[in-house]
Amino acid sequence: MDIPEDILETIFLRLSIFHIARSRAVCRFWNAILRSRVLSLKLAESNTKDWLALFSYSPAQEKRELVLYDDVSCSWHTISLDFLPAVFTDLVAADGGLMCIAGQSHGIYNICVCNPVTRIYKILPYIDEVPHSPAGTMVVNKYEIGEECSYEIAVILVNAIAFISSSCSTWVRFSTPRSLSHNPVIHNGVLYAVEKTRSPYWSFMYTDLYDLYVHDAWWVYRPYRDALLNFLRQPCLLQSVGCFLLVGGLGLSSTTNPCITFTILKLDFNTREWSKAAIMPHEFAVHFLFNQEVSISSQNGRVYFFNKATSSFVVCKLADGRGGPLWCWVEDCPLSSSSNATLLSKGFVLKLGLAHTS
Repeated sequence: MDIPEDILETIFLRLSIFHIARSRAVCRFWNAILRSRVLSLKLAESNTKDWLALFSYSPAQEKRELVLYDDVSCSWHTISLDFLPAVFTDLVAADGGLMCIAGQSHGIYNICVCNPVTRIYKILPYIDEVPHSPAGTMVVNKYEIGEECSYEIAVILVNAIAFISSSCSTWVRFSTPRSLSHNPVIHNGVLYAVEKTRSPYWSFMYTDLYDLYVHDAWWVYRPYRDALLNFLRQPCLLQSVGCFLLVGGLGLSSTTNPCITFTILKLDFNTREWSKAAIMPHEFAVHFLFNQEVSISSQNGRVYFFNKATSSFVVCKLADGRGGPLWCWVEDCPLSSSSNATLLSKGFVLKLGLAHTS
């Protein structure tokens, strides 16, 4: 007995995004329903959950996994990335359900864009320069109808930025006066980043990405005189709800442990003014080794901290709106004991979906 389409649609809407992706392969009839415009719009309306994600790569086992954390149910979900070619081992950025993953092969730096749910990937043109570390930013623009989307990717090189979009077939490379931090942000077509310098001082700069095809990029440097800003160690720029966040180590100049805690600063989009948002309490800060790299992520008004010295995450609930303590621990991470686990987002949120690139 055939099941009416409206009943099937109701059933499909109750499934997880992973089961929907698998159901497409059952038969042509199901695939046609699941790819219909009406159901695609309903799925987009109901799929509003954002996940914090961890990327794990084990060179010995050649195993790549994505571990997702839902801050509402405090639950974990693991996705295998074994559908990707073995060369792709370094996560660069993620947004809108798509991930940008890179890897080296015979001196060539390869990058691909993939959807971990549909397990579909697209290999981009290679970059002729290998960066010191995989770092960049990504913005996905979802079209109103259907699952097709466009994207923009910026990869940080030694003294340059490489930029590509889904409408271009080659990378556009432009030089920067100095090295930039490993966590740029794209907001409304503008790339923002923190400039690296050997002195304790740093500069906040931005450039209009859309002007790259018209003339040379223009740079605006804005040094801030506040002593707190000037002495942040390894400042990390994040995008949050209606603002930018600047997170960095705050403390004394010491060869063994230059930082004693973390501070979070907030930049309002409208006023362009910085304000102090929070400082990590000592009972949380003592669990971090500040001479090691700390991964920092922002999601739904929360800021997460993770490094190899901790067995759990520390979360600061800045704009949570749910009450409770400002600082707390996130326990039971499946990758907490892995020496190769690195935090995915650094300001990015992974929204699982069925999007594919244009």
